[in-house]
Amino acid sequence: METELSTKWRPEQICEILGIGTSTYYNRLKYLEIEPSQDNEGPYLTQEQKKLIEDLNEHIKRTGKTRGFRGGGELALSENSGLASALEVPEVELPEVEANFAQMDDESLGQLIEEAGDLRTQQIAMPHLVKLHLANSMTEEDLSDEQKAKLRSIRDAANPKPNAAASIAQQLLQRHRQKQQKN
Repeated sequence: METELSTKWRPEQICEILGIGTSTYYNRLKYLEIEPSQDNEGPYLTQEQKKLIEDLNEHIKRTGKTRGFRGGGELALSENSGLASALEVPEVELPEVEANFAQMDDESLGQLIEEAGDLRTQQIAMPHLVKLHLANSMTEEDLSDEQKAKLRSIRDAANPKPNAAASIAQQLLQRHRQKQQKN
């Protein structure tokens, strides 16, 4: 049995955990200078590498950028206000922000757009995923009376009473016979 320290973390697992796309995943590996290991099932990260990419992800959530990430679970320092906080947004002069974006190269811009798209995708999908998981966890007892009535109607329609089929067949045959008599 594998211990948590020897677990192999596959790219799709990491992407799901962090809520990012594969291109963002590989950009972050490149930034961290992590070279994934390889086995018969494909590339994977060790527990230590997974922790590092998770720490980077948290840093990006706090600060909105990779700059200042020190790795290894350290808190990133904000240049203006001491320790970064998940609730604090550092005060930055507008010209400084404009200068940073004006100097942004195409690759960085592409990465920024990709990460923003991943974030928006996650925001859009999250309510639907929560509903899906809720629905999968519910039993019939969790349904409202109205929903239970709908379910009974669906079951009745899907499983008609044996006499109902005979009655429908008789009505159809009668209609067919009447049509033949008219011709």
